[in-house]
Amino acid sequence: MSEEEVQALGLNWVFGSSTGVKGNVVNLTDGYCERICYLSAHTAIIYDKRTERQVFLQGHCNAITCLATTGDQSIIVTADCGSESLLVLWSTKTGNPVCTVSQPHKAGTVALDISPDGEWLATVGNADPETGEQEIALWSMAALSAGGANTRPNVLTAIPAGDVQTTVKFNMNNLNELMSNGKRRVYFWSHQYPSSQRLKYYSPPLRAKDFKQVVGDFTMSAFVPGSKQALTATSDGDLVVWDEQGITAQMGTRSTDRRAMKLMRIHSDAITFLGTSGDYIVSGGADGHVRFYDPLLRIVAWFEDMDSGPVAAVAFANVLPERQTYGDLGDSLNRFTVPDFIVSTQQSKIISMQCSAFEEYEIEKRRGVLLKDTMLVDIVDLASHPNRAEFSVLGASGILQRWDMVTHKCLDSREFPKMAGSRLAYSRDGGWMVAGFKGGHLHILNTEGLSEIHYARNSSATIRHLACSSTADENNAVMLYSFVPYKQISRWEYIGKAKNHHAKVVTLKFGESPSGQTRLFSIAEDSRIAEYDLAESTPMTGLKTITYKDLPGENKPTALAFAPPLPYYRHHATETMLLLCDESFKIQMYHPDQKEIQAVFLGPTFGGPVQQLIMFRSTPSDGAFLAYSTSERVVGLLAWPMDGDPAKTMGLIAHPGPIGSISISYDGRKLLTTGTGGDLNMWDISTGVLEQSAAASEKENGRWEALVGDAELLSDMKDYFYFAQIKAQGEDSMAPRGISGKVAVSMVPELLRAAGCYPSEEDISVLNNHVRYIASHQDLDTLEEISFDELLALYINHRPLHDVSQEEISAAFAVLTPNGRMGREQLTNALQESGEKMCWDLRLALNELADLRLVLNELAHLRLALNELADLRLVLNELAHLRLALNELADLRLALNELEDFRLALNELMAGRKW
Repeated sequence: MSEEEVQALGLNWVFGSSTGVKGNVVNLTDGYCERICYLSAHTAIIYDKRTERQVFLQGHCNAITCLATTGDQSIIVTADCGSESLLVLWSTKTGNPVCTVSQPHKAGTVALDISPDGEWLATVGNADPETGEQEIALWSMAALSAGGANTRPNVLTAIPAGDVQTTVKFNMNNLNELMSNGKRRVYFWSHQYPSSQRLKYYSPPLRAKDFKQVVGDFTMSAFVPGSKQALTATSDGDLVVWDEQGITAQMGTRSTDRRAMKLMRIHSDAITFLGTSGDYIVSGGADGHVRFYDPLLRIVAWFEDMDSGPVAAVAFANVLPERQTYGDLGDSLNRFTVPDFIVSTQQSKIISMQCSAFEEYEIEKRRGVLLKDTMLVDIVDLASHPNRAEFSVLGASGILQRWDMVTHKCLDSREFPKMAGSRLAYSRDGGWMVAGFKGGHLHILNTEGLSEIHYARNSSATIRHLACSSTADENNAVMLYSFVPYKQISRWEYIGKAKNHHAKVVTLKFGESPSGQTRLFSIAEDSRIAEYDLAESTPMTGLKTITYKDLPGENKPTALAFAPPLPYYRHHATETMLLLCDESFKIQMYHPDQKEIQAVFLGPTFGGPVQQLIMFRSTPSDGAFLAYSTSERVVGLLAWPMDGDPAKTMGLIAHPGPIGSISISYDGRKLLTTGTGGDLNMWDISTGVLEQSAAASEKENGRWEALVGDAELLSDMKDYFYFAQIKAQGEDSMAPRGISGKVAVSMVPELLRAAGCYPSEEDISVLNNHVRYIASHQDLDTLEEISFDELLALYINHRPLHDVSQEEISAAFAVLTPNGRMGREQLTNALQESGEKMCWDLRLALNELADLRLVLNELAHLRLALNELADLRLVLNELAHLRLALNELADLRLALNELEDFRLALNELMAGRKW
């Protein structure tokens, strides 16, 4: 990877695969290389079996829902469902996108298939969430392969409502025909492009009484090679055989239309895969079996000893005939012969099979070869070893696995029967680990071999948080265990339980102060942070609480972490600092000994509030950094020390859905993240990229001005800033004005209010603490004045990210009063007795508000009067125009009279001449 391509977080390895996607693997083996492509959440991975390397096809924001490859295996096609959906063509040689089509269908693509000749791509759109509409489309592969990002379908037809279609398949016998199926209906489609740009279709009915038995839901469909027949698999393990009805055609149908002719059972459980290879029909079932049938549906071969769970997909190699060798050509004529194939299962296993395994006598030789170790599909938590390149994962099914980060192999595994995992943590030295389960079960295990050290159950509630060696359960109680001396040995003892929270505990954290003291903190959604007395807590006294603090504000905390220690020569270097994240996208620096918030910083604003925060040190630079994750999709890094500048943070879409857990490797070089579908990603951390970005931003002039986001507001703030300097010298002063470029710290709250940010008295106290924190970073004892850039920094960090909406105001009033209206006395009591009590005379303030309301009413009446005057002026103008018109009409009347007199005189003259 070149220097230009290095990113702060780069994907290193993907564990696990998407087990819920039909056809989630394609085989790219061609006799010269052994590669496969499979899906994991929103990433497609090309895996080389010989070199054990992965190439990542990244670009989708949503989980990939379908995968296919051309017959010559030069192009891979992927598509997804959801907002910002994509249809992407990838080159299998380079791993680069050839063509990317945005929104191929309104709600994404649920199924696709490529015609055997590679000319057409068929896609089935996902059902529109609002209207339920669905469509099927045909795309020219030639146009897409040419890089036509603006290419649209050549053929597009709406699918009749009633049954959402989930699969599509071309007919290898007639390339103009294809079929699709949903749970209850099958559609046969045909096209005559370019003479028609719409697909014709028919859908034969299938009723339970036709076969005198209940027919299960349809799963997949395929055409029979060299035949007019088609097959549809069901969730009962049956095959529905469709064939042309011939002379038995009913009124209104054609003889070439197909109808259900036969229903035959081929698996004992649901058929999860149905396809073809050469002249063979291939089926895979939830029973874990793969079977081959000839065109007459006679079984030819079966592979039933893989013991790897329900089959998700079967993919065949494209082996050239001259490279497929057998010992004796004469013997091979009557043998079952198909290319080597890959079987993907719903247990995230990918198995390499050879057709010769069918003739093996020993069961072990018929199982195939597991291409990669299997990651759990139900991961609930992960933890990195503190001293080695290892990590462990715990599944909801009660399975615990230990993995090597370098070889990507599973080192050990243990199953806890009838237990559902919840949390996992390593000890500080990595010698043991703790696994927590639903029902309050707690197992302390040796890291090597995962043998039992101690078992405890001191609560019936699910363990939600683990911090060696303390736990927090779903009843919001914190329990402490300790390895204490007992006679001539040491053993684990339950110390006790403390319940300081009445809402969900969001973080439980052990940490070490700069002085070397071990401390334990918990924080919950009730905005209470508690510290526990580890020194004085014994089995006799139970778990003692040193202190707790209810944090101000209404934003719920979401995460807690120990702040990285400052250099020894800095202020606060010997003091413990905590970082608290909340729903307002802010990160607060909290001093637990002084019980004060020392500073507030704007946190990452993409993907939602921070839910997990981990401090680590970068090995290359020895600098401190923070890794974070949001509730959904986004993980990232923060450079330390923080100042709220977005240039010191980065984030990317690590998973298409909720983020499960994150963990940092012992050397700070790898970040591990989990999704909710069994996908676990390992990322390379390159902190140098973030350091360069932070350094460049600090040197940039006006970096805070660009973050204000409103040019008019920025101009106003500059005016306010200069006015504050003038006001400090006295507004009536006649002395020469001196603009120092700084204002007194006492003016900061007023300046923020003028800018539309209205801090409370508690907020002003935090603001003053933040100013002292800025002074300490400048090696000053105090800061009496601040510059305009420092004012903007305080504004960016302390202003609410989102304005208060009318709905929130109405909701607040609904809490205070049932009908949403309050009397004056009720409002006065609420402001003086609830929340932060107002210290000034409310009656005087309300009188001024009432007077202001009268003034506003008078202004409104004056405005109406002015509007009426304006209307009157328009009427007067119209009257003036009318008067002018009347004058013109009078002049015209005089002219007409004169004309009439002239006519009479002319008549008299003519009469005299005649006489």
